[in-house]
Amino acid sequence: MLAFLRKQMQAALEERAALKTALDGVIEAPTKENRALTDEETSRFNEARSAVKAKDDEIEGMRARISELEESEARDAKAAELRKQFGQEGPQPTGARVTSEPLTYQRGNGHSYFMDLANSQLRNDGAAMSRLQRHETELRVEMPARERRREEAANRELRSINGLSERQHESVFEKRVAPNRTDGQGGYFVPPLWLIDEYIDLPRFGRPFANAVRNLTLPPGTDSINLPKIATGTATGMQTADAAAVTSTDMTDTFVTAPVRTIAGQQDVAMQLLDQSPITFDEIVFADLVADYNQRLDTQLLSGTGAAGQVTGVLNTAGINAITYTDATPTLPELHTPWVQSVSQIYTNRKMPATATFCTPAIWFWAMSQLDPNNRPLILPEQNGPFNPLALQTGEIAEGPVGRLTVGTPVLLDGNIPSNLGAGTNESRIVTARTSDLYLWEGSMRTRVLQEVLSGTLQVRFQLYNYLAFMPDRLPKSISVVSGTGMIPTAGF
Repeated sequence: MLAFLRKQMQAALEERAALKTALDGVIEAPTKENRALTDEETSRFNEARSAVKAKDDEIEGMRARISELEESEARDAKAAELRKQFGQEGPQPTGARVTSEPLTYQRGNGHSYFMDLANSQLRNDGAAMSRLQRHETELRVEMPARERRREEAANRELRSINGLSERQHESVFEKRVAPNRTDGQGGYFVPPLWLIDEYIDLPRFGRPFANAVRNLTLPPGTDSINLPKIATGTATGMQTADAAAVTSTDMTDTFVTAPVRTIAGQQDVAMQLLDQSPITFDEIVFADLVADYNQRLDTQLLSGTGAAGQVTGVLNTAGINAITYTDATPTLPELHTPWVQSVSQIYTNRKMPATATFCTPAIWFWAMSQLDPNNRPLILPEQNGPFNPLALQTGEIAEGPVGRLTVGTPVLLDGNIPSNLGAGTNESRIVTARTSDLYLWEGSMRTRVLQEVLSGTLQVRFQLYNYLAFMPDRLPKSISVVSGTGMIPTAGF
Protein backbone atom coordinates (compact mmCIF):
# COMPACT_ATOMS: atom_id res chain seq x y z
CA MET A 1 0.00 0.00 0.00
CA LEU A 2 2.81 2.42 0.88
CA ALA A 3 4.55 1.85 -2.44
CA PHE A 4 1.26 2.40 -4.27
CA LEU A 5 0.65 5.68 -2.43
CA ARG A 6 4.17 6.88 -3.16
CA LYS A 7 3.63 6.13 -6.84
CA GLN A 8 0.35 8.07 -6.70
CA MET A 9 2.16 10.97 -5.01
CA GLN A 10 4.76 11.08 -7.77
CA ALA A 11 2.03 11.14 -10.41
CA ALA A 12 0.17 13.88 -8.55
CA LEU A 13 3.33 15.99 -8.31
CA GLU A 14 3.88 15.63 -12.05
CA GLU A 15 0.25 16.65 -12.69
CA ARG A 16 0.69 19.67 -10.44
CA ALA A 17 3.80 20.72 -12.36
CA ALA A 18 1.81 20.57 -15.61
CA LEU A 19 -1.03 22.61 -14.06
CA LYS A 20 1.45 25.19 -12.77
CA THR A 21 2.98 25.47 -16.22
CA ALA A 22 -0.49 26.08 -17.66
CA LEU A 23 -1.15 28.72 -14.98
CA ASP A 24 2.11 30.52 -15.77
CA GLY A 25 1.28 30.37 -19.46
CA VAL A 26 -1.94 32.34 -18.95
CA ILE A 27 -0.11 35.38 -17.56
CA GLU A 28 3.01 35.12 -19.72
CA ALA A 29 1.75 37.34 -22.55
CA PRO A 30 0.15 40.04 -20.34
CA THR A 31 3.35 40.18 -18.24
CA LYS A 32 5.58 40.63 -21.29
CA GLU A 33 3.21 43.19 -22.80
CA ASN A 34 2.83 45.02 -19.45
CA ARG A 35 -0.97 44.98 -19.59
CA ALA A 36 -3.91 43.75 -17.56
CA LEU A 37 -5.60 40.40 -18.15
CA THR A 38 -8.55 40.31 -20.53
CA ASP A 39 -11.85 38.83 -19.38
CA GLU A 40 -11.03 35.55 -21.13
CA GLU A 41 -7.53 35.47 -19.64
CA THR A 42 -8.92 36.25 -16.19
CA SER A 43 -11.38 33.36 -16.50
CA ARG A 44 -8.63 30.96 -17.64
CA PHE A 45 -6.33 32.20 -14.86
CA ASN A 46 -9.01 31.58 -12.18
CA GLU A 47 -9.71 28.09 -13.56
CA ALA A 48 -6.01 27.22 -13.66
CA ARG A 49 -5.44 28.59 -10.15
CA SER A 50 -8.38 26.58 -8.79
CA ALA A 51 -7.01 23.43 -10.45
CA VAL A 52 -3.60 23.97 -8.82
CA LYS A 53 -5.22 24.50 -5.40
CA ALA A 54 -7.34 21.38 -5.76
CA LYS A 55 -4.24 19.37 -6.68
CA ASP A 56 -2.37 20.84 -3.67
CA ASP A 57 -5.19 19.68 -1.40
CA GLU A 58 -5.04 16.21 -2.95
CA ILE A 59 -1.26 16.08 -2.46
CA GLU A 60 -1.59 17.17 1.17
CA GLY A 61 -4.05 14.36 1.81
CA MET A 62 -1.71 11.81 0.20
CA ARG A 63 1.21 13.16 2.24
CA ALA A 64 -0.75 12.68 5.46
CA ARG A 65 -1.72 9.09 4.56
CA ILE A 66 1.87 8.24 3.58
CA SER A 67 3.13 9.71 6.87
CA GLU A 68 0.62 7.64 8.87
CA LEU A 69 1.54 4.42 7.04
CA GLU A 70 5.26 5.11 7.49
CA GLU A 71 4.68 5.57 11.22
CA SER A 72 2.63 2.36 11.30
CA GLU A 73 5.36 0.40 9.50
CA ALA A 74 7.98 1.76 11.89
CA ARG A 75 5.90 0.63 14.87
CA ASP A 76 5.35 -2.80 13.30
CA ALA A 77 9.08 -3.17 12.70
CA LYS A 78 9.82 -2.20 16.30
CA ALA A 79 7.23 -4.68 17.59
CA ALA A 80 8.70 -7.47 15.42
CA GLU A 81 12.16 -6.70 16.78
CA LEU A 82 10.85 -6.91 20.34
CA ARG A 83 9.04 -10.19 19.64
CA LYS A 84 12.27 -11.63 18.27
CA GLN A 85 14.21 -10.32 21.24
CA PHE A 86 11.84 -11.92 23.73
CA GLY A 87 11.35 -15.22 21.88
CA GLN A 88 7.98 -14.57 20.29
CA GLU A 89 8.83 -15.16 16.67
CA GLY A 90 6.39 -16.51 14.11
CA PRO A 91 3.02 -15.33 12.83
CA GLN A 92 1.18 -13.04 15.22
CA PRO A 93 -2.50 -12.18 15.30
CA THR A 94 -3.26 -8.81 13.74
CA GLY A 95 -6.10 -6.44 14.38
CA ALA A 96 -8.15 -4.41 11.93
CA ARG A 97 -6.18 -2.13 9.67
CA VAL A 98 -7.62 0.87 7.86
CA THR A 99 -6.37 1.07 4.28
CA SER A 100 -8.24 2.69 1.39
CA GLU A 101 -11.71 1.36 2.19
CA PRO A 102 -14.55 3.89 1.73
CA LEU A 103 -15.37 5.84 4.87
CA THR A 104 -18.62 5.12 6.66
CA TYR A 105 -19.97 8.59 5.92
CA GLN A 106 -18.38 9.04 2.53
CA ARG A 107 -20.03 11.87 0.63
CA GLY A 108 -22.94 10.70 -1.49
CA ASN A 109 -23.22 7.17 -0.06
CA GLY A 110 -26.69 7.87 1.37
CA HIS A 111 -25.79 7.58 5.07
CA SER A 112 -26.73 10.56 7.22
CA TYR A 113 -24.43 11.18 10.17
CA PHE A 114 -26.94 13.36 12.05
CA MET A 115 -29.84 11.00 11.45
CA ASP A 116 -27.78 8.05 12.70
CA LEU A 117 -26.90 10.02 15.83
CA ALA A 118 -30.55 10.80 16.46
CA ASN A 119 -31.73 7.23 15.75
CA SER A 120 -29.05 5.71 17.98
CA GLN A 121 -30.05 7.95 20.90
CA LEU A 122 -33.82 7.97 20.48
CA ARG A 123 -34.51 4.49 19.12
CA ASN A 124 -31.46 2.39 19.97
CA ASP A 125 -31.10 1.66 16.25
CA GLY A 126 -28.47 -1.11 16.01
CA ALA A 127 -27.48 -0.37 12.41
CA ALA A 128 -27.03 3.33 13.19
CA MET A 129 -24.93 2.48 16.26
CA SER A 130 -22.77 0.16 14.17
CA ARG A 131 -22.08 2.87 11.58
CA LEU A 132 -21.25 5.40 14.31
CA GLN A 133 -18.84 2.92 15.91
CA ARG A 134 -17.10 2.37 12.55
CA HIS A 135 -16.96 6.14 12.11
CA GLU A 136 -15.33 6.51 15.54
CA THR A 137 -12.78 3.82 14.69
CA GLU A 138 -11.87 5.66 11.49
CA LEU A 139 -11.47 8.94 13.37
CA ARG A 140 -9.25 7.37 15.99
CA VAL A 141 -6.68 7.24 13.20
CA GLU A 142 -7.46 10.50 11.42
CA MET A 143 -8.26 12.97 14.22
CA PRO A 144 -4.98 12.65 16.20
CA ALA A 145 -3.11 13.12 12.92
CA ARG A 146 -5.18 16.21 12.17
CA GLU A 147 -4.59 17.61 15.64
CA ARG A 148 -0.84 17.11 15.19
CA ARG A 149 -1.00 18.89 11.85
CA ARG A 150 -2.99 21.75 13.42
CA GLU A 151 -0.43 22.08 16.23
CA GLU A 152 2.42 22.01 13.73
CA ALA A 153 0.65 24.58 11.55
CA ALA A 154 0.03 26.88 14.53
CA ASN A 155 3.68 26.72 15.56
CA ARG A 156 4.85 27.20 11.97
CA GLU A 157 2.60 30.25 11.51
CA LEU A 158 3.69 31.62 14.87
CA ARG A 159 7.34 31.40 13.82
CA SER A 160 6.45 33.40 10.70
CA ILE A 161 5.44 36.38 12.86
CA ASN A 162 8.48 38.64 12.72
CA GLY A 163 10.20 39.94 15.82
CA LEU A 164 9.31 37.20 18.32
CA SER A 165 12.03 35.48 20.32
CA GLU A 166 11.93 31.75 21.11
CA ARG A 167 10.83 32.58 24.68
CA GLN A 168 8.01 34.76 23.37
CA HIS A 169 6.96 31.98 20.98
CA GLU A 170 6.35 29.74 23.97
CA SER A 171 4.30 32.32 25.89
CA VAL A 172 2.11 33.78 23.15
CA PHE A 173 -0.78 31.36 23.73
CA GLU A 174 -2.33 31.51 27.19
CA LYS A 175 -3.81 28.12 28.07
CA ARG A 176 -6.27 26.95 30.73
CA VAL A 177 -6.46 23.55 32.43
CA ALA A 178 -9.68 23.95 34.42
CA PRO A 179 -12.07 24.86 32.97
CA ASN A 180 -10.66 23.40 29.79
CA ARG A 181 -11.25 25.14 26.44
CA THR A 182 -9.59 22.45 24.36
CA ASP A 183 -11.12 22.15 20.90
CA GLY A 184 -13.08 18.94 20.56
CA GLN A 185 -13.27 18.09 24.26
CA GLY A 186 -15.48 15.03 24.07
CA GLY A 187 -13.51 12.58 21.98
CA TYR A 188 -14.34 11.82 18.38
CA PHE A 189 -17.93 13.03 18.42
CA VAL A 190 -17.40 15.08 15.26
CA PRO A 191 -19.11 15.15 11.86
CA PRO A 192 -17.81 13.30 8.80
CA LEU A 193 -14.47 14.66 7.65
CA TRP A 194 -15.73 15.62 4.20
CA LEU A 195 -18.18 18.03 5.86
CA ILE A 196 -15.35 19.63 7.83
CA ASP A 197 -13.17 19.75 4.72
CA GLU A 198 -15.96 21.51 2.82
CA TYR A 199 -16.01 24.19 5.51
CA ILE A 200 -12.22 24.59 5.47
CA ASP A 201 -11.40 24.34 1.78
CA LEU A 202 -14.23 25.65 -0.35
CA PRO A 203 -14.37 29.41 -0.92
CA ARG A 204 -17.71 30.86 0.17
CA PHE A 205 -19.39 34.21 -0.07
CA GLY A 206 -20.15 35.86 3.24
CA ARG A 207 -16.67 36.50 4.68
CA PRO A 208 -14.59 38.56 2.21
CA PHE A 209 -12.99 40.67 4.95
CA ALA A 210 -12.24 37.61 7.10
CA ASN A 211 -10.64 35.88 4.11
CA ALA A 212 -8.53 38.95 3.32
CA VAL A 213 -6.85 39.31 6.73
CA ARG A 214 -4.02 37.02 7.81
CA ASN A 215 -5.58 33.64 8.68
CA LEU A 216 -3.79 31.58 11.33
CA THR A 217 -4.49 28.25 13.03
CA LEU A 218 -5.86 28.44 16.57
CA PRO A 219 -4.14 25.71 18.61
CA PRO A 220 -6.14 23.59 21.06
CA GLY A 221 -6.42 24.60 24.71
CA THR A 222 -5.91 28.33 24.06
CA ASP A 223 -7.77 30.97 26.07
CA SER A 224 -6.06 34.16 24.82
CA ILE A 225 -3.21 35.26 22.57
CA ASN A 226 -0.69 37.88 23.66
CA LEU A 227 1.87 39.48 21.34
CA PRO A 228 4.62 41.84 22.55
CA LYS A 229 4.74 45.31 21.00
CA ILE A 230 7.38 48.04 21.05
CA ALA A 231 5.92 51.17 22.69
CA THR A 232 8.99 53.43 22.48
CA GLY A 233 11.75 52.73 20.01
CA THR A 234 15.46 53.36 20.10
CA ALA A 235 17.02 56.41 18.46
CA THR A 236 20.11 57.40 16.52
CA GLY A 237 21.58 60.83 15.87
CA MET A 238 24.56 62.71 14.51
CA GLN A 239 27.59 62.69 16.76
CA THR A 240 28.42 66.38 17.19
CA ALA A 241 32.17 65.76 17.40
CA ASP A 242 34.73 63.05 17.93
CA ALA A 243 34.30 61.49 21.39
CA ALA A 244 31.04 63.40 21.88
CA ALA A 245 27.99 61.73 23.45
CA VAL A 246 26.10 59.18 21.37
CA THR A 247 22.33 59.46 21.11
CA SER A 248 20.62 57.01 23.46
CA THR A 249 16.91 56.32 23.97
CA ASP A 250 15.65 53.40 26.08
CA MET A 251 13.24 51.02 24.38
CA THR A 252 9.98 50.25 26.16
CA ASP A 253 7.45 47.58 25.33
CA THR A 254 3.87 46.58 25.95
CA PHE A 255 1.65 43.79 24.63
CA VAL A 256 -1.52 43.29 22.62
CA THR A 257 -4.01 40.61 23.62
CA ALA A 258 -6.80 38.85 21.74
CA PRO A 259 -9.22 36.75 23.84
CA VAL A 260 -10.59 33.55 22.36
CA ARG A 261 -14.32 33.87 21.60
CA THR A 262 -17.00 31.40 20.54
CA ILE A 263 -19.49 31.56 17.67
CA ALA A 264 -22.26 28.98 17.99
CA GLY A 265 -25.61 28.15 16.44
CA GLN A 266 -28.21 25.42 16.58
CA GLN A 267 -31.16 24.00 14.67
CA ASP A 268 -34.05 21.90 15.98
CA VAL A 269 -35.20 19.22 13.51
CA ALA A 270 -38.19 16.88 13.69
CA MET A 271 -37.41 13.18 13.51
CA GLN A 272 -40.08 12.83 10.81
CA LEU A 273 -38.04 15.11 8.55
CA LEU A 274 -34.88 13.08 9.11
CA ASP A 275 -36.74 9.82 8.53
CA GLN A 276 -38.84 10.77 5.52
CA SER A 277 -36.55 13.18 3.65
CA PRO A 278 -35.32 11.61 0.37
CA ILE A 279 -31.94 13.37 0.81
CA THR A 280 -29.32 13.39 3.56
CA PHE A 281 -30.76 16.38 5.36
CA ASP A 282 -27.67 16.84 7.53
CA GLU A 283 -25.90 18.36 4.51
CA ILE A 284 -28.52 21.11 4.28
CA VAL A 285 -28.48 21.82 8.02
CA PHE A 286 -24.72 21.85 8.25
CA ALA A 287 -24.25 24.02 5.14
CA ASP A 288 -26.78 26.57 6.37
CA LEU A 289 -25.24 26.79 9.83
CA VAL A 290 -21.78 27.21 8.31
CA ALA A 291 -23.01 29.92 5.93
CA ASP A 292 -24.41 31.87 8.88
CA TYR A 293 -21.20 31.27 10.85
CA ASN A 294 -19.16 32.78 8.03
CA GLN A 295 -21.37 35.86 7.88
CA ARG A 296 -21.33 36.23 11.68
CA LEU A 297 -17.55 35.93 11.75
CA ASP A 298 -17.11 38.58 9.05
CA THR A 299 -19.53 40.91 10.85
CA GLN A 300 -17.63 40.47 14.12
CA LEU A 301 -14.30 41.31 12.50
CA LEU A 302 -15.82 44.51 11.15
CA SER A 303 -18.21 45.64 13.90
CA GLY A 304 -17.54 43.59 17.05
CA THR A 305 -17.73 45.68 20.23
CA GLY A 306 -15.18 43.77 22.31
CA ALA A 307 -17.80 43.28 25.05
CA ALA A 308 -20.37 40.59 25.89
CA GLY A 309 -18.33 37.81 24.30
CA GLN A 310 -17.60 39.69 21.06
CA VAL A 311 -14.24 40.32 19.45
CA THR A 312 -13.14 43.90 18.80
CA GLY A 313 -13.83 44.76 15.17
CA VAL A 314 -11.87 47.23 13.06
CA LEU A 315 -14.64 49.86 13.30
CA ASN A 316 -14.26 49.86 17.10
CA THR A 317 -10.47 49.69 17.26
CA ALA A 318 -8.81 52.65 18.98
CA GLY A 319 -6.12 54.67 17.24
CA ILE A 320 -7.01 53.96 13.62
CA ASN A 321 -6.84 56.56 10.83
CA ALA A 322 -10.21 58.39 10.79
CA ILE A 323 -11.27 60.27 7.66
CA THR A 324 -14.53 62.25 7.63
CA TYR A 325 -16.52 62.98 4.47
CA THR A 326 -19.37 65.38 5.22
CA ASP A 327 -21.69 66.09 2.30
CA ALA A 328 -25.48 66.24 2.01
CA THR A 329 -25.27 65.55 -1.75
CA PRO A 330 -22.22 63.34 -2.22
CA THR A 331 -20.61 62.85 -5.63
CA LEU A 332 -17.93 60.43 -6.71
CA PRO A 333 -15.32 63.13 -7.49
CA GLU A 334 -15.80 64.48 -3.95
CA LEU A 335 -15.72 60.99 -2.38
CA HIS A 336 -12.58 60.18 -4.36
CA THR A 337 -10.44 62.47 -2.17
CA PRO A 338 -11.28 60.94 1.26
CA TRP A 339 -11.13 57.45 -0.28
CA VAL A 340 -7.58 58.04 -1.51
CA GLN A 341 -6.76 59.72 1.81
CA SER A 342 -7.64 56.45 3.53
CA VAL A 343 -4.93 54.78 1.46
CA SER A 344 -2.42 57.59 1.94
CA GLN A 345 -2.75 57.72 5.72
CA ILE A 346 -1.85 54.04 6.05
CA TYR A 347 1.31 54.59 4.01
CA THR A 348 2.10 57.77 5.97
CA ASN A 349 1.44 56.44 9.48
CA ARG A 350 2.14 52.70 9.12
CA LYS A 351 5.11 53.31 6.77
CA MET A 352 3.84 50.49 4.56
CA PRO A 353 1.18 50.42 1.79
CA ALA A 354 -2.46 49.43 2.16
CA THR A 355 -3.39 46.16 0.48
CA ALA A 356 -7.19 46.43 0.10
CA THR A 357 -10.14 48.74 0.54
CA PHE A 358 -13.65 47.50 1.38
CA CYS A 359 -17.09 49.01 0.78
CA THR A 360 -20.70 47.86 0.54
CA PRO A 361 -22.22 46.89 -2.82
CA ALA A 362 -24.49 49.95 -2.53
CA ILE A 363 -21.53 52.36 -2.36
CA TRP A 364 -19.64 50.67 -5.23
CA PHE A 365 -22.53 50.40 -7.67
CA TRP A 366 -23.60 53.97 -6.87
CA ALA A 367 -20.03 55.02 -7.70
CA MET A 368 -20.20 53.08 -10.97
CA SER A 369 -23.37 54.96 -11.89
CA GLN A 370 -21.72 58.37 -11.58
CA LEU A 371 -21.12 60.29 -14.83
CA ASP A 372 -18.86 63.15 -15.86
CA PRO A 373 -20.31 66.37 -17.42
CA ASN A 374 -20.35 64.61 -20.81
CA ASN A 375 -22.41 61.69 -19.41
CA ARG A 376 -19.48 59.29 -19.47
CA PRO A 377 -19.01 56.90 -16.53
CA LEU A 378 -16.21 57.79 -14.12
CA ILE A 379 -15.41 54.13 -13.40
CA LEU A 380 -14.49 52.26 -16.56
CA PRO A 381 -13.40 48.72 -17.47
CA GLU A 382 -9.66 48.36 -17.00
CA GLN A 383 -8.97 46.75 -20.36
CA ASN A 384 -10.43 49.67 -22.33
CA GLY A 385 -7.49 51.95 -21.58
CA PRO A 386 -9.64 54.71 -20.03
CA PHE A 387 -8.44 58.30 -19.83
CA ASN A 388 -8.41 59.93 -16.39
CA PRO A 389 -10.82 57.56 -14.59
CA LEU A 390 -11.35 57.80 -10.81
CA ALA A 391 -11.30 54.01 -10.44
CA LEU A 392 -11.14 50.91 -12.62
CA GLN A 393 -13.69 48.12 -12.85
CA THR A 394 -12.15 44.68 -13.35
CA GLY A 395 -15.28 42.98 -14.66
CA GLU A 396 -16.04 40.94 -11.54
CA ILE A 397 -19.35 41.81 -9.91
CA ALA A 398 -19.55 39.13 -7.20
CA GLU A 399 -18.94 39.74 -3.53
CA GLY A 400 -15.20 40.21 -3.14
CA PRO A 401 -12.78 41.87 -5.63
CA VAL A 402 -14.52 44.15 -8.12
CA GLY A 403 -11.94 46.72 -9.17
CA ARG A 404 -9.13 48.94 -8.00
CA LEU A 405 -8.51 52.56 -7.23
CA THR A 406 -6.23 54.36 -9.65
CA VAL A 407 -3.63 54.51 -6.86
CA GLY A 408 -3.46 50.72 -7.22
CA THR A 409 -5.37 49.49 -4.16
CA PRO A 410 -7.89 46.66 -4.89
CA VAL A 411 -11.54 47.31 -4.06
CA LEU A 412 -13.53 44.47 -2.45
CA LEU A 413 -17.26 44.33 -1.79
CA ASP A 414 -18.43 43.27 1.65
CA GLY A 415 -22.15 43.33 2.38
CA ASN A 416 -21.44 42.92 6.11
CA ILE A 417 -20.17 46.50 6.49
CA PRO A 418 -22.99 48.20 8.43
CA SER A 419 -25.23 50.87 6.89
CA ASN A 420 -26.90 52.02 10.12
CA LEU A 421 -24.14 54.12 11.67
CA GLY A 422 -23.76 57.83 12.40
CA ALA A 423 -26.10 60.30 14.07
CA GLY A 424 -28.92 59.42 11.68
CA THR A 425 -28.22 55.66 11.89
CA ASN A 426 -28.06 55.63 8.07
CA GLU A 427 -24.35 55.89 7.29
CA SER A 428 -22.08 53.21 5.88
CA ARG A 429 -18.28 53.06 6.03
CA ILE A 430 -15.31 52.51 3.74
CA VAL A 431 -12.57 50.42 5.37
CA THR A 432 -9.04 50.43 3.98
CA ALA A 433 -6.38 48.22 5.55
CA ARG A 434 -3.02 46.60 5.27
CA THR A 435 -4.68 43.23 5.76
CA SER A 436 -1.47 41.30 6.50
CA ASP A 437 -1.21 43.27 9.77
CA LEU A 438 -4.59 41.97 11.01
CA TYR A 439 -4.45 38.49 12.57
CA LEU A 440 -7.36 36.04 12.71
CA TRP A 441 -7.00 32.71 14.52
CA GLU A 442 -9.71 30.07 13.89
CA GLY A 443 -10.19 26.65 15.42
CA SER A 444 -11.69 23.57 13.81
CA MET A 445 -15.48 23.40 13.50
CA ARG A 446 -17.32 21.25 16.07
CA THR A 447 -20.86 19.88 16.30
CA ARG A 448 -23.13 18.29 18.89
CA VAL A 449 -26.47 16.45 18.71
CA LEU A 450 -28.81 16.80 21.71
CA GLN A 451 -32.14 15.04 22.12
CA GLU A 452 -33.10 15.14 25.82
CA VAL A 453 -34.44 18.70 25.84
CA LEU A 454 -36.68 18.02 22.82
CA SER A 455 -37.53 14.36 23.38
CA GLY A 456 -41.09 15.22 24.38
CA THR A 457 -41.79 16.53 20.87
CA LEU A 458 -39.75 13.94 18.96
CA GLN A 459 -37.12 16.46 17.87
CA VAL A 460 -33.33 16.64 17.98
CA ARG A 461 -31.10 19.70 18.27
CA PHE A 462 -28.01 20.11 16.08
CA GLN A 463 -25.38 22.53 17.40
CA LEU A 464 -22.36 23.96 15.63
CA TYR A 465 -19.61 26.01 17.28
CA ASN A 466 -16.09 27.26 16.71
CA TYR A 467 -13.43 29.24 18.57
CA LEU A 468 -11.67 32.31 17.20
CA ALA A 469 -9.45 35.22 18.19
CA PHE A 470 -8.97 38.47 16.25
CA MET A 471 -6.18 41.01 16.72
CA PRO A 472 -6.79 44.25 14.76
CA ASP A 473 -4.85 46.47 17.18
CA ARG A 474 -1.29 45.23 16.69
CA LEU A 475 -0.74 48.24 14.43
CA PRO A 476 -3.92 50.39 14.45
CA LYS A 477 -2.51 52.72 11.80
CA SER A 478 -2.85 49.80 9.37
CA ILE A 479 -6.59 50.62 9.29
CA SER A 480 -8.36 53.66 7.81
CA VAL A 481 -12.12 54.28 8.03
CA VAL A 482 -14.05 56.85 6.00
CA SER A 483 -17.19 58.04 7.82
CA GLY A 484 -19.58 60.99 7.75
CA THR A 485 -22.82 62.09 6.14
CA GLY A 486 -21.29 61.62 2.70
CA MET A 487 -21.37 57.89 3.43
CA ILE A 488 -25.17 57.64 3.42
CA PRO A 489 -26.00 55.14 0.62
CA THR A 490 -28.12 56.64 -2.13
CA ALA A 491 -31.67 55.30 -2.38
CA GLY A 492 -32.09 52.65 -5.06
CA PHE A 493 -28.66 51.07 -4.55
